[in-house]
Amino acid sequence: MKHMKNKIKIAVCSMIAGLGFSACSMDLLPLNQVVLENYWTEGEDVQSVVNSCYNAMQSSDYIRRLIVWGECRSDNTTPSSDADKNLRDLMKGNLKTTNGWCDWGAFYAVINRCNTVLHYAAQVAEEDPNYTQSEYNITQAEAKFMRAFSYLTLIKTFKNVPFTFEASIDDTQDYRIGQTDFNTIINTLIDDIEGCKNYPPIRYSVGLYNTARVSRLAMYALLAELYLWRASDASADVVSQQADYRACIACCDYILNIKINQYKDHTFMDKDDQQIDLEIDCDREHVYTNFGIPLLKETGNVSSGKTIEPHAFNDIFGEGNSFESIFEITFQENQDVNYGIAMYGGYADADATSTVQWVLADDNIITTTPNATTYNNNVLFPVTSDYRSIESFYYTNGSGKQSIYKYVIRRNLAGTLAAYGQVSNTTYTEPTREQIGIVTKSEQSSNWILYRLAEIVLFRAEAEISLAGTMTGNSDNSPAAATASFTGYHNGADLTTAADLYADAFNLIKAVYWRSNPTVNTITSTLLPDMASLTQYSDYVNLLMQERRREFLFEGKRYYDLVRQARRNGNTTNFQSALTSKYGEASKAILIKMSNLDFMYMPVLKSQIKLNPNLVQNPCYYEEEESVKN
Repeated sequence: MKHMKNKIKIAVCSMIAGLGFSACSMDLLPLNQVVLENYWTEGEDVQSVVNSCYNAMQSSDYIRRLIVWGECRSDNTTPSSDADKNLRDLMKGNLKTTNGWCDWGAFYAVINRCNTVLHYAAQVAEEDPNYTQSEYNITQAEAKFMRAFSYLTLIKTFKNVPFTFEASIDDTQDYRIGQTDFNTIINTLIDDIEGCKNYPPIRYSVGLYNTARVSRLAMYALLAELYLWRASDASADVVSQQADYRACIACCDYILNIKINQYKDHTFMDKDDQQIDLEIDCDREHVYTNFGIPLLKETGNVSSGKTIEPHAFNDIFGEGNSFESIFEITFQENQDVNYGIAMYGGYADADATSTVQWVLADDNIITTTPNATTYNNNVLFPVTSDYRSIESFYYTNGSGKQSIYKYVIRRNLAGTLAAYGQVSNTTYTEPTREQIGIVTKSEQSSNWILYRLAEIVLFRAEAEISLAGTMTGNSDNSPAAATASFTGYHNGADLTTAADLYADAFNLIKAVYWRSNPTVNTITSTLLPDMASLTQYSDYVNLLMQERRREFLFEGKRYYDLVRQARRNGNTTNFQSALTSKYGEASKAILIKMSNLDFMYMPVLKSQIKLNPNLVQNPCYYEEEESVKN
């Protein structure tokens, strides 16, 4: 009963029914078979249930919703013929209150396990002398991180949701509670995480734990995102926005400085407890030298009979738990299976085909043929030197929908892009499957990454651009005159003017872009973004949005990026522009609804409202009987 695979069966069905969940997805024992107070007697009991919280995040329902809610609703994807009707309807904008993808039960299952841990851990700390204060503090941080991440995902998706820190441990409790508003929830989460952000260690003694368990870096990453979302509110006062953007930058700086020190001191241990030679893996003569950010290099690992691999891609997504990882939902190879990525073709055979491929890359990702000479921010993949154009999906020059590679394949053997005419030719030549050298996973145990270093870099860039925008009136009527020759790594606290903030954000974005364009030899190349072309606030925002889209393709980020931008602007103009083409013929009818900010959020599942009359439907999804009832 004290091991992860034989964990205690927590009694949560009363909460699930009370909140209006249509089903209980957990394996439960009735309360009369488990006397909870008698179970929580020592530290191992606590750790057993903490492990079950991690385990609940591994569920296919949880990970699939991270994909569907954050990626499938975006302009990055399109449904395949294998997708069920609910998924096809959602991806085409025809979302109804009866659609099963609106079920939030998997997230509340995680939340209640975390609430239960926090309810009983204090009692165990008093009774078990072997359960130290340090262990208790780490327990609190782990549970609060998983709870806060789950709640943050819910409010990004539904806006207002039922919110409680109370555990469901008694049949007499009534969990038929209504929704709490977005701002109240995010304020509470920030306070909660701020109170325990320094509880977990910066580095665990077991290498795998540094990315598979909640570390101090994970706490700061979550805080950075929380502050960024709270600041991105057009109705907030400027002073509050600026304070939150500064807080986001400070959280990012904390992580970046630790990663820089790990790079310099060679103190990072991989998941096999092997010390990594970061000077080789991060390439001192490339991104670190020019930008001060130790991102993994893209070329490397030359071995007999093989071309140079895209090293960073394979390390981050193939092997997993890399130096760049901050936190990822971790699946043990040959033990666990990530059923969630089946949506991308998760059960691939030796020929990289799949029988359950529900989601494909949308054609609009590459709308024009990339060229070999000039960067153009109006095109997602403007030049042929960008590895991500062949790492994340299989593009076939517009002849049909494209298979997604990211998270599905074990290793990409694309070699140097120049070997396939990617750099020297002005005509874009797509490598064949054989040239890419796909090696599929025998068992789909890919981890799902929640935070990695590149996102911390781009979180900070977004906060800097947004902060500079508040200083210049957040308008294109005040042109941005970024500080020239502002290179290298700078602490955020030293950036006091809008000009410096714009310049630093540009360098951060350029660092991430250059990592994926290793064949570009000079920092002034026309293949790279040019700061001189950025003359106003919106130019910097567009540069950031394009780079985030390129870097985080199919990682469950894109839709939320569009929502956050709309919240910051106070309108859905950019949101509509991105998604109108995705909805095809239905876009004209949907366009009217898309002007309403509430349209960005999911409806509450109709069956949940029937079970819990305290729930209120998203006004964009009122049905006739709901309108009558209200």
